Parts: sequence; structure tokens; C-alpha cells
Amino acid sequence: MERWRAYLNGADPAARAGRALWQKLPSPPRCVLCAAPFRGPFAPLLRLIGKRPFTKNPRYCDFCMSRLIKAEGGAEIEMSALFADVRGSTTLAEQLGPTRMREIIDRFYTAGVDVLCQGGAMVDRFMGDQIVGYFVPLYASMHSRSAIETGLALLKATGSLPGKTPWIPIGVGVNTGEAFIGTVGRAGGLLELTAIGENINVAARLASIAEAGELVCSDAGHRARSPSCLGGTRRPIAAPDPRHGARAAR
Repeated sequence: MERWRAYLNGADPAARAGRALWQKLPSPPRCVLCAAPFRGPFAPLLRLIGKRPFTKNPRYCDFCMSRLIKAEGGAEIEMSALFADVRGSTTLAEQLGPTRMREIIDRFYTAGVDVLCQGGAMVDRFMGDQIVGYFVPLYASMHSRSAIETGLALLKATGSLPGKTPWIPIGVGVNTGEAFIGTVGRAGGLLELTAIGENINVAARLASIAEAGELVCSDAGHRARSPSCLGGTRRPIAAPDPRHGARAAR
């Protein structure tokens, strides 16, 4: 557990430097941990060093999955969680039909992974009309700030700009706090790296109350972010949440 805690808290600068390099290379889809691209001009070369989709879980590359299998476990650390939900997805599906809805959701996932990877998040999963990312010191030393800025970037990427109609309406929730992050599943390859705990559930609840084009963060996340993180056109507003969060609207 101590080895996991040291690793997730950024004791290995090489891991952060490697991800910073991989995320600059085109193009998605990418490994949700190291951000290595599975397509694009560099993909054939990267496959030679294990950066190919893992057969049993293609969200990870072979290299990252082999490390997870060997180091099965986890630790409780302070981190930030981001949940992004499509607003009005039922009505949207009725209007667009299943084929067009699938295209929109696929575009949302593609854009979401790119934005989250650029922000330093580990992309945990896709669930229907939701995308989830975790920010840990390993990849984002100022994880609260990174989570909030990434959430705002995701709103921008989906077209949530003043005076414009987004191509897909989403709401974002961000929370910061202690959570367990590590592997769940079996070492035979059906492993996932995920985060568990009440602070993760709070982020999900904040996303559920966020209106279209809005980011809602908890007090913990708001206090921990950089003082300039919500400057400019972003305004903090009291949020109707048991944790008394703060809203950030663009």
C-alpha cells in the first residue's frame, strides 16, 4: 500500500514525463492511463514497446495493464474526481433516433477522452451518457485546479459557450477529498483501475445537479484550487448541495 501511495502521489517523475510526451502525439483512442495513442503515425512504433490495446480491456495498453497486474492493490490518497453527464439524454435520444444518438455519444466520448487526457486525468469509464476522470498527484500535482479547468475545457469542447447552443448539453461535477484508488477485479486480465469512496459519490451527485453548460464543484474542490482558477468569465455561485458546493458557469 505504501508503494502505491508513493507512486500515486508522484514519487516517480518518469511516469508523469512519459505521459506528457504520449499525450502530445496523435491520435485517439488512447490508453486511459499513460495517454499513448493507439492510432496515428506513431502507433506502429509504439506497439513495438507494448503501447497497443490490451486484448481483454482495450482501454488500456499492454504495458500499463502488465504493470497493474504485477502491482495489484491500491492506496487512499487525496485526489479530485470529475463526472460529466449528458443533460436530457432521454429527450435527445427521442429526437435524434438511436443511430444519430450513438454518433453524438461517440463524439462526446472521443472529445471527452482527449480533453481529460490533456488535463492529466485518468479516464475511469464510460457509463451510458457519462464520462468519469480521476486526477491524482502522479499526473496532476495541482489536481483540484486541473479537475476544474478540465471540466471547463470539456464544456467548451462540447460547445457550451455564451450565446451558443452546445452540440451536446452536459453538466460537470468536481470534488476533492480522500479516496481509495487502485485495482479491482481479477489478475487474469479483467482488472480496472478505479477510485472508491464517499468523495467519489459526492462528485457524481454534483454532476447530477449541474445544469447544461455548468460545472458544480464542492467546497473542498473550490478551496483547494488556484485562486485564479475561477477568474474571468467564470463566476462562483452557491449550489443547493448538502456539501454546499460552488457553481462555475461560463
